[in-house]
Amino acid sequence: MGEPAESEVAVEGSPFDSVEDEWVVTGTRLPGGGEKPFQSSVLSGATLDAGISPSVTDALRFVPGLHLVQEGAPGGRTALSLRGLDPNHVVVLVDGVRLNDPTNSRGGSFDPSTLALVDLERVEIVRGPLSSIHGADAIGGVVQIVTRGVEPDDALRARVRARTGRFHASEVAAQASAGVGGIAGLALGAGLSTSRDPHSDGGFDAASLHAKLRVPLPFEVDFETFTRIHASSARSFPESSGGPELATLRAMEDRDVREVLVGASLERPFLADAAHLRLLASRASRREDLESPGIIGPEVVPASRAGDEYERWDLSLIGDGTMPAFGGPVFSQGTRLVAGLTGIWEDGESDTALQIPPVGFVPFPFYETRRTLGLFGEFEQPLGSAVVVSGSLRFDSTPDAEDRLSPAVGLTSEIPETPFSVFGRFGQGFRRPSFYALGNPIVGNPSLGIERSQGWEVGARYRGLGDRVGVQLGYFDLEVENLHDFDAQLFQIVGRGRLVSRGVELELSLRPRQEFELVGALSFNPTDFGGTSRAPLNRPRWRGFAEFHARPFANWDFLLRVLAVGSSK
Repeated sequence: MGEPAESEVAVEGSPFDSVEDEWVVTGTRLPGGGEKPFQSSVLSGATLDAGISPSVTDALRFVPGLHLVQEGAPGGRTALSLRGLDPNHVVVLVDGVRLNDPTNSRGGSFDPSTLALVDLERVEIVRGPLSSIHGADAIGGVVQIVTRGVEPDDALRARVRARTGRFHASEVAAQASAGVGGIAGLALGAGLSTSRDPHSDGGFDAASLHAKLRVPLPFEVDFETFTRIHASSARSFPESSGGPELATLRAMEDRDVREVLVGASLERPFLADAAHLRLLASRASRREDLESPGIIGPEVVPASRAGDEYERWDLSLIGDGTMPAFGGPVFSQGTRLVAGLTGIWEDGESDTALQIPPVGFVPFPFYETRRTLGLFGEFEQPLGSAVVVSGSLRFDSTPDAEDRLSPAVGLTSEIPETPFSVFGRFGQGFRRPSFYALGNPIVGNPSLGIERSQGWEVGARYRGLGDRVGVQLGYFDLEVENLHDFDAQLFQIVGRGRLVSRGVELELSLRPRQEFELVGALSFNPTDFGGTSRAPLNRPRWRGFAEFHARPFANWDFLLRVLAVGSSK
């Protein structure tokens, strides 16, 4: 991906790296840099290392347009949303392997509290519809965690981070990497965390292991493989119960999770590095065991036991290259192209049992399977020296569902002889009903249709005063048709109609000296169900943060952060 520019070394990897697009690969499959027609943020390894917390959750709180909600109490599920959309509208990846679980109670979301800052090179967040790049579910955007790679000749590097506090709240992350005999690069990492709820006997314990191996093979083939293993145990009040202060039923819910991710890739350049061919394969599996006492409130949810299992296989073949230029002042540069084919195999099952007096626990198992074939293409064409036009198109076919075509177009333009640039993008996306939404015995609805979305954004960027000042301002408009939402009266997931999310995002970066940096962001994002006064839960209208980072002496870092979030239901 390239190293940061020399002028950025003193305080590298600010959250405003969204304008340094050589870092951003999540929003496009095209290699290389250049300005992109969307708003994005990058938390580099240096930024993550500067923070006091080894938790990815804490780092994500300081991202424009991203909101985190923890249900229940410490140990309860944490969900993230982008630009006011649902948690299940955000795709979460680790080194390109999807972590979303369509059997969980959010219907396809991911709990970021299970991630430790282990061997992370950066975290990329791209906001807006990205189904044309990542297929189903990427309606609100994508969060990708990229782990550190190691070269065969790298020296040994080790690091340990720890934090502790009251209520047995402790976190530790350790990592080591080195070249192995000049023939391979190996990175290893482990993370442990624990906490206890001061108001109950609830708590959370988790452990993660990560390994990544890179081996240059003959004939210029680059081989890379990684694995991640995670296990956690949580005891908390059930989701939507009211937590330690409001829950009527004081019994606790127990949840055990085990995850295993394995991925591998082969990549080879062609035509003097002007083209590349990449083969990727991955497997993700997840097992969750849950014992819930139920909820007594405006709605009564019976006690339940569940063992949910999910398995996903991905196989992709991707090629990229640059076409010859047509010539002339307009087409002086060739078109950059990416095309690929992907196959996805998913299986999910649950042996849910509900307590029905006076019978006791009655089993209501469900099983779902899904096979998807995807074809995608993407292009980027510079027009002259200031304008770049881009576009992407993806076709997804599933035997038991409607085929979907997801397009996107974008444009970026530098304003000549000024430090300003403008950008704009339009995209469409979709999301098929999750396994949970279709088959859950309590709230499932097998007649749910596909969610459809479209959105656009426009904005402007400024970089001036020797790259010491940066400003990014954007406006976005998103709509989701046939939104899958919980109806409290029917006590079922239904197609709700239309969700509308509009807003403004402002990001600022000021670096008066190499040793000091001030970063801030402000988001205003009202959401509602189209044509009504109703709004979805857990969606604050505004949020903002400021961060001051100083490195006045070698090997010394000072970081001050302030976060403010508006009220929400």
